[in-house]
Amino acid sequence: MNEEAYIRFENYLNNEMSEEERLDFESELRDNSQFKESFELYKETTAFVKQKFSPETMAFKKNLESISEGYFAEGKKKAKVISIKPWHYAAAASVLLLLGTWIFNKDSMPEYSDYSQHENAAFVERSTNDENLKNAQDFFNQKKYAEAVASFEEIRNADNPEYQYFYAIALIETNHFKKAEMLLESIRNGNSVYKNKATWYLALSELKQLDYEQCKELLRQIPEDAEDYENAQKLLQQLE
Repeated sequence: MNEEAYIRFENYLNNEMSEEERLDFESELRDNSQFKESFELYKETTAFVKQKFSPETMAFKKNLESISEGYFAEGKKKAKVISIKPWHYAAAASVLLLLGTWIFNKDSMPEYSDYSQHENAAFVERSTNDENLKNAQDFFNQKKYAEAVASFEEIRNADNPEYQYFYAIALIETNHFKKAEMLLESIRNGNSVYKNKATWYLALSELKQLDYEQCKELLRQIPEDAEDYENAQKLLQQLE
């Protein structure tokens, strides 16, 4: 589970999502079993921690610090005895398990952010003075992806594979995965220069959604002569 997933989980549980974000999140819960499993584990664990820790968190922390000093301070022959209630041990174990799992997964599994270094868009000079297209390009290059999405949706020549390619990336960045994947599937089934890049970004979309098996399946479809082949092989090795 990556940091972005935790943020989305927290925002959903705290009702801090827009209506569109909430619908996208719930759609992903229905369609992605691995994402749903991670969310349920996170929800159950955080609920347990909140229930058990909230009243005495600071006191518990001080007790742990005192015990640590007693065991590890140089020159002391005996540890300072501190009375800790039995539930403290269970709660501490739960937190350690949660943090340990998060750290292990973070260290062992690649993340979308490791591979999301996008090329700049540069198509305005070939456009027909479409202000929305210029805005889409500028917002994309400034990494203002929500604004880029809004501008892409207003352009006139929506069938251009180049525009669709950058539009799809902006959609992935804003977690509109289904719409992005529809565009990318259309591109990779065509004959444009973005054909193989579309497959690469389909794989990255699955990586961001934590669907590692589907990500690997797409990575294996990228041919050796593709620009992203080396990155695909690197990511594939990390996922194996």
